[in-house]
Amino acid sequence: MTGITALAIHLPRLRLQRAAMAAAMGWLCPRGEARGARTLAYWDEDPITMGVAAARACLAQVPQARTAIRALTFATTTPVFAEPQQAALAHAGLRLPEATRTQDVGGTMRCGLLALHAVLESTDPALLIAADMPLNNPGGMAEMRYSDGGVSALVGGGPDLLTYRGGASLSAPFIERYRAPDRPLATDWEERWVREEGFLDLVPRAIAETLAKAQLSAADIDHFVLPCVIPGAAKAVAQAAGLSRAKLAQPLDLECGDTGAAHALVMLARVMEDMHPGERVLVAQFGQGATALVLEATDAITTFPTAASAALAAGVTEANYLKLPIFRGLMPWERGLRGRFPVNEALTTAYRNSEALLGFVGGRSLETGQVQFPPSRLAVAEAGLFAQTQQPCPLADLGGTVATATADRLAFSRSPPNCYGLIDIPGGARLMMDFTDPEAERLSPGDPVNFVFRIRDLDERTGYRRYFWKAVAAPAPSAAD
Repeated sequence: MTGITALAIHLPRLRLQRAAMAAAMGWLCPRGEARGARTLAYWDEDPITMGVAAARACLAQVPQARTAIRALTFATTTPVFAEPQQAALAHAGLRLPEATRTQDVGGTMRCGLLALHAVLESTDPALLIAADMPLNNPGGMAEMRYSDGGVSALVGGGPDLLTYRGGASLSAPFIERYRAPDRPLATDWEERWVREEGFLDLVPRAIAETLAKAQLSAADIDHFVLPCVIPGAAKAVAQAAGLSRAKLAQPLDLECGDTGAAHALVMLARVMEDMHPGERVLVAQFGQGATALVLEATDAITTFPTAASAALAAGVTEANYLKLPIFRGLMPWERGLRGRFPVNEALTTAYRNSEALLGFVGGRSLETGQVQFPPSRLAVAEAGLFAQTQQPCPLADLGGTVATATADRLAFSRSPPNCYGLIDIPGGARLMMDFTDPEAERLSPGDPVNFVFRIRDLDERTGYRRYFWKAVAAPAPSAAD
């Protein structure tokens, strides 16, 4: 049987406090208790960048599996592009083999788990990415509950953490949430009807079919994962399905909110940190039907990193509600003269240089060992120029050191100040790069940085966006390191 070889999540660092959201909109849409926080993607993050970040962390767990991957599926209900594929851009950013089938799936928040079900039933080593940024009407409960995040799962290509025991997917024309293609905001239907006629009817039936296929009983399940923003619904489903012995996974609603298409696997990643060999977890999700999968922990589960807990704890408190509509483009704002410029992209140039721009691949001189970016036919060294073919040198995982740092409050930025500087990369390369993330202005010369795949700029006339790599502060080493 196949199974999950690696699993990793990415959560944006900003944590928008629900109390701040209620304070900003409570005069118009009064709400009761507003505890905890939801993740808020930074202005240069989107489902593609979050998916790439999660996939990089996933592949880092099994580095040798990268060349074996033959399929990449990108699942989201909030695609950046109707065309081209999100999966094709993620494929380039991850430097996966050219002979990799790429596809996008969506249409329901269950699409991430649906895609995992399909991958687990196949034989080729595959990478799944699920990432979402659900948009909801300002002031509503859905805006507080749903959040931003990504997850990636590797199936095949190494020893399994979780072995697949069986699964079932049921389809039904049950519409609990809808959005037209030309509308940015989704509409949710009445909660009680969704809970009673949707979750409590369809999910237990999917669970029963899954247990039958796995030749297991409800008493054989140790953990139960079911994302649901309706309070109490997951517990009611567990009771209806007879999962009285199973430990109900925490919904993570106070820590990060519901990350849509990614959330079933975000919750699973947290549960895996507490699992022991031989324990079984049932993962289910609702949305125009229901999917349920049973997975069993192997001895390798003891090596699973506690990265999910670290990501949940690594948030930066954000109390300014207006950053949500500004970052999402829902509110016009005065940009000043420097903000009024078009973004033009020569698609021919972007394609010819895609390995450098999306894969962040530089060149290493075979003559001098010098690394440079962008790659060139001419190797630069103190002794002169060497007209010699360079060896491709991936830079994304190398990190670097800040040589110079500027926090510019005069230049246009969607989240001032505009931070940038020179970065020294191991091997001799020095590159001017943008700094990003909420604490970018704290970077100073000598600080170590990591590189992240982010939005470079946006063309609001056409909806096109360019991607490149930026520098973020490297996390401080832990005591275990």
